[in-house]
Amino acid sequence: MITINDTLHTNADTAMLKAICPDTDSICFFDIETTGFSRNYNIVYLIGAVYFRNGITHYLQWLAESDSDEAYILSAFNDFLKDFHTLIHFNGDAFDIPFITERAAHLNVSLDLSHLESLDLYKTARKCKSILSLSDYKQKTIEHFLGIEREDMYSGGELIDIYRKFAAKPSDTAHNEYRKLLLLHNHDDIEGMLSLLPLVSYYAIIMNSYTVDNTVIDKDTDSDGNVSLRLIAECSLPVGVPVDRHICIDNIHILIKNRTLTLVIPVISDTLKYFFKDYKNYYYLTSEDEAIHKSIAQYVDSNNRVKCSASNCYTKKTGIFLPLYDNCDLNIFKKDYSDTEKYCNADDILLKSTDNTEKYIHSVINHIFS
Repeated sequence: MITINDTLHTNADTAMLKAICPDTDSICFFDIETTGFSRNYNIVYLIGAVYFRNGITHYLQWLAESDSDEAYILSAFNDFLKDFHTLIHFNGDAFDIPFITERAAHLNVSLDLSHLESLDLYKTARKCKSILSLSDYKQKTIEHFLGIEREDMYSGGELIDIYRKFAAKPSDTAHNEYRKLLLLHNHDDIEGMLSLLPLVSYYAIIMNSYTVDNTVIDKDTDSDGNVSLRLIAECSLPVGVPVDRHICIDNIHILIKNRTLTLVIPVISDTLKYFFKDYKNYYYLTSEDEAIHKSIAQYVDSNNRVKCSASNCYTKKTGIFLPLYDNCDLNIFKKDYSDTEKYCNADDILLKSTDNTEKYIHSVINHIFS
């Protein structure tokens, strides 16, 4: 077994790390290289780990010089993990962790991961796909999106043959070259994971981990002089995003830049209807085009009232309204009973309580990124 212990020149973003775990020294990144996908017939020939001490980024690699070294590298990794709390990886929940767990059991090697929290950066990226809109969510694709280019040009699959040549103990020159290629790929994978940490900033949006700082109704005038209203909400993110994003869905705009998320929502000025649910207790007044409760309707001329149906049991309100995607415990207004578009009174959002404002902003952002 060959053990490599060195430092990385590129340090991780401390703010990003603290967003994951306040004690950054208890965080470990890891990645494995295997001779195939089968946990029964293939082996783990290389494990790489990155960790932090006193502000310095360290990496460790355990490389099997032959298949018989697999038990040694699994045992060394188990001993190494005892002092950590959070294990970060890329697609490790589906591949790396089950693979090393089953290989350790097959070889009767102790491997205890039960004390570790697991953060899968692949899952994190997939949960942010409505923001990122990538062609796929492979590590190199995400690295490219973040502007990261790596020296290693091999895939894990292509390196299996190189490992076999390395384990066959060729001449010293070839042996050293194969070793360099194997270590470089794993090194770049785990260093690349550090570069994926900014995904946490996008994930914070998905998890509603932002602060609504300011909301205002603004007038917008187009090139033809037409005036429309819009709600502008500015929110602060816990950490800044590495790549600006502009998303527009249902005429709602979201601009994500640095540590600020700006949300622009169209506002309509109209007369809308609020429909009462218990329509059997209401009468519709034909002359007023509104419904009133039966306790009051009894004093109205019977020629001017009819028992309500669900579609005419409403009261009308004129004002400014916002599109509604979650009830948020607010009154729901529509243009007509059969309409699927729902609205809420803007005053209920902006004037009654900051709690209503935050719930509404969350509901709109959740709708955009659902």
